[in-house]
Order: sequence, then structure tokens, then C-alpha cells
Amino acid sequence: MPISNEPGRSSTSRVFAILHACRHGNAPVTLTDLARRSRIPVATAHRLTRELIAEGALERNDDGTLQIGTALWELGSAAPRQRGLRHAAHPVMQSLAGRTHTVVHLAVAGHQQAVCVDKVTGPRAVANVAEVARGLPLHATGVGKVILAYSDDPGVRAVLQSASLRRYTTRTIAGCGRLEAELVKVRDARIGYSQGELTAGTASVAAPVFDAEGRFVAALGVLAPEAEQVDRLAPAVRRAADAISRRLPTSP
Repeated sequence: MPISNEPGRSSTSRVFAILHACRHGNAPVTLTDLARRSRIPVATAHRLTRELIAEGALERNDDGTLQIGTALWELGSAAPRQRGLRHAAHPVMQSLAGRTHTVVHLAVAGHQQAVCVDKVTGPRAVANVAEVARGLPLHATGVGKVILAYSDDPGVRAVLQSASLRRYTTRTIAGCGRLEAELVKVRDARIGYSQGELTAGTASVAAPVFDAEGRFVAALGVLAPEAEQVDRLAPAVRRAADAISRRLPTSP
């Protein structure tokens, strides 16, 4: 791969910088903002985005903004590990959604985000921002806190080195010290909570999923109205996460 005219950055590096910049925050982004986030000259970003659009990796909206394309999700879905995880989890998620009447979602560690890989909506589900193939903030969601507590991925751990964390509501944890203290509780209880920290009026509770070798692989969460006593949902979520863990295939 040829090296770009920016010292130390290859073309591959810049393509991934664009993709990460485009998915950051989950909202469509302008070319100017994309170039700024990825620290790539606008002319170069324009050329690379054109190529990515042609391959389906990016999509251009009617207003000119850009978003991640379906081709990337199709490629990611083909990964054997993700297929096995979703196959093992989906029946358990359907059962949990039916019993709790909530939104049930499964998330894995992404690039400084929690990435939703499956979702089941119960009969009395709340409005929510969890969408398959979209990112969720690690510090403001139940699944994100579980991922922060258990994942050793450097990109995930980098969130805890941030000078400040984005505040989504008045209840969002914006200080890393306070977040670290909460993660200790998550590890002790094997449960993570978010109480109106991403979306006012919505709460979540999540539990870790482990593979046959005991390695952390995902977080299972439910979303409910903030007024609901989510503590009562925690045992069911933890049992469901354990059931998924038992269903995961062993490594070859």
C-alpha cells in the first residue's frame, strides 16, 4: 500500500480514519467535518469518500452528508465469530424480550464505542437509539459500561484516558474518575446500569457474555422506562447472558 503524503500515514490508515470519523456519533456527517475529524485534507477526503461510496462502504444522503454504507455491515456480518455469537444469542434474546416486554440488544466492543450486533423488541418497548450495526457510547449505556469493565481492547480502554467525556443528559457521567469507580461495581456485580444517561426517560441494565474459554465477548442489555425499577430486571438479564455464554461454540 503506498504511503500518503502525510508522514507516517498510509492510504489504508486514512481510509480507516475516514470510516471511523463517519461513524463517530452515529449521525450523518458533512465532508468538511469528516476531513476535520480524520485530520485529512478536504481534497484527499473528497477523493477517498468518492471511492468508498462507489464500493458501498459509504452512502451519500440527498443533503450531501455521508454515513456508513451497508457493504461494511455485510462484510462484518460474515465474520464467523459474529455469526456464531448472534446464532447463540438470538433465541435467548427473543425469550428475554417476551418475558420482560423490553428492548433487548447485544453489543460488542468497537472503536471507542459499543456496537449493537443484534436487537429484539418486546411488546411494550420504549423508544431507543440502539440500532443494529450502529455505535453506542461506552460511558453512557449499560452495555457500554460492561464492555469498559471487561474488555482489554486498547481502543476501549482509551476512553478512560479522555480528559472529559461527552455529556448527553444531566445524568451522564462525564468524569473518568467517577466512571472508573462505577466500573468496579460492574465487575463486582456482573451488572452495568445506565439511568437516563444517554436518553432522558430511558434506563438500561446489562450483563457480560463470555466464551467457552471464559473470555469476554459481548454485553447483553435491556432498555426500559427510567421510571421502571431496573434492579428487578438484573437477575433475568444476568441469567440470559449466562445462557448465551453456555450456547457459544468452543474454539476449534
